[in-house]
Amino acid sequence: MKITSKMLTIPPYVSVAWKDISSLHTKTDNLGQPISLIITLRNMTQVEVPHLDNLALDEIFNAFSRHNDQDKLAESKLMEGPFPFSVPLKQGIPNNPIHATTIHNPQQADLPDLPPEVLEKITQIAKIFGLEDTSLLPKAEQHCNCVHCQIVRSMHEEAPPLPSIPAEEEISLKDLSFRDWDIKQTADKLYTVANPLDTNEYYTVFLGDPLGCTCGHKNCEHIRAVLNT
Repeated sequence: MKITSKMLTIPPYVSVAWKDISSLHTKTDNLGQPISLIITLRNMTQVEVPHLDNLALDEIFNAFSRHNDQDKLAESKLMEGPFPFSVPLKQGIPNNPIHATTIHNPQQADLPDLPPEVLEKITQIAKIFGLEDTSLLPKAEQHCNCVHCQIVRSMHEEAPPLPSIPAEEEISLKDLSFRDWDIKQTADKLYTVANPLDTNEYYTVFLGDPLGCTCGHKNCEHIRAVLNT
């Protein structure tokens, strides 16, 4: 599993940008214990990821919350003031009454969409000044959602950019394996084998003579798990 400020990757189930996730919730068993994570994407597709422990679930939910908080902060900064944006027109337009104070900014490429009412207000003001000829406007950059490109795209009445498909990441064999047991050596030839999904289920395995496990079986999966580590 890999979590960054922009991406969530849980091989082999999902690799997606946080901005493309609509919501997260868990599916629980009869005792209320989480058994899988349900990821709902913005296109309404749902992805179910099983076998995640509570620590992993907490980390995923916290990262998703931090991403949403950052988006809200960025949006609030953009919206400061009664009308914080100027229409981004070419400086060569004669007698341009609206100054071109916004420019294309690649660092803002992943900004959230501006509220429709803000973009509509900008368009109305431009028409009031007689700037209805959109051929005089600069073009928006493809796959960019900075303030400049959003405004220009609105003036041209263009559709917003499609979400970019994240590049495939190299997946190691370690990433593809999901552990059945947490194994910890507590003494010489003595190990604790615990269920990562249920902290109340654990066993003690002894690899000495005689070989044994507290589950009472000599050929159990707990002994095999220790031998395979």
